[in-house]
Amino acid sequence: MKKYILPALLGLSILTACNRSKEDQQSSTEADSTATVRKELEQNFYKRLEGTIAGKTVVMNLQKIDGDYDGDYYYDGYWLNLSTDTIIGKDSVVLFENSYYDYYFDKAAKQPRLLLKWTGNGFSGSWTSGDQSKTFPVSLTEKYPEGSYEFKAGIVEDSVKAFDGQVKSPVATISFEYVKPVKSGEHEKWLDNQLKRISGIRLGKVDREPGFKSIAEAYFSDYKKEIAEQQKNGPDRGFMQWMNYTNNSQQSLAYNEHGYVVIDFLADSYTGGAHGNYSSTMYCLDVQNRKQMILSDVVKIDSTTLQGLLEKNLRKQYNIKTGEALSTVLFDNFLKPNGNFYFNSKGLAFMYNPYEVASYAQGQIVVFIPFNELKSYVVPAFAERIGLK
Repeated sequence: MKKYILPALLGLSILTACNRSKEDQQSSTEADSTATVRKELEQNFYKRLEGTIAGKTVVMNLQKIDGDYDGDYYYDGYWLNLSTDTIIGKDSVVLFENSYYDYYFDKAAKQPRLLLKWTGNGFSGSWTSGDQSKTFPVSLTEKYPEGSYEFKAGIVEDSVKAFDGQVKSPVATISFEYVKPVKSGEHEKWLDNQLKRISGIRLGKVDREPGFKSIAEAYFSDYKKEIAEQQKNGPDRGFMQWMNYTNNSQQSLAYNEHGYVVIDFLADSYTGGAHGNYSSTMYCLDVQNRKQMILSDVVKIDSTTLQGLLEKNLRKQYNIKTGEALSTVLFDNFLKPNGNFYFNSKGLAFMYNPYEVASYAQGQIVVFIPFNELKSYVVPAFAERIGLK
């Protein structure tokens, strides 16, 4: 699953599969992400990387699940999203780079590429602009300074046929991409429980396997009931063409520093129709104090002032000129703050999912507010922890 989903592709993501044998129906693989030298990259991992791209200091969060990469990096503000372009070999990959704003303005644009080669404790390589007119060096090292956390990454997936015994039967598939802490200290135990909760596992479950199995069983039960209901309408309803359902979720990291972990929980599904649906829920976790954060833990600001800053930065980032209505991008001529916020060391962002403030075709709308515009509102304890001056 990609962290950055292009809506046009979702309509094509109707999966077909064969029902697996009982032994193969549920698989789970995971690999740790310790910063030791390795000859080859693992099949699955999470890595926190520090270094430079084009001479600029960056922090990158990179994950790989079943050979598929995705992640993000930031240097002077909003996040740039990374997805797999080409797998060159076990230790080399080409990633394409995108932002929410790039996709909004030009869906056919050629995106910058990062050619990365694993060095044993990081990546070296090059960044090339979309038009290939500029190339800059890339140097990244896997690092987990105090206040950051190492994670394992893994996937559990399963599927079931609508009609047992039919080779061309529609299929329902479900998958869970997850991260979990490598270490087992008190902070990591709390963090592990939060990550289970985010995936929908009731606390008290010993491991993810039984939790994911319970979720999958309920999903498949509902799927079978819907199949039976459709059959009541007769065989000429055409539902065989669109009953390949999918239900996928992914945990990925947007920030991992200073005792804070920000999780992007992306859920996407297809249940018939012209296209699937997807949404990201951002979870800002204060691991040091063992709490899920609310906006007032980051900034103390009234909603009217915050709305003004959101609308100002929306205009700048989505190129809405002075005098033009915000409704040239949004459904309405205003943008109110929601609870789906997240942050890095440079600023605060708000995520709006498809249909929330704009059409599905426009994808997710993300507005980033630099902390230098929020200076008088940032909570002092928060500012001190992230090193904001």
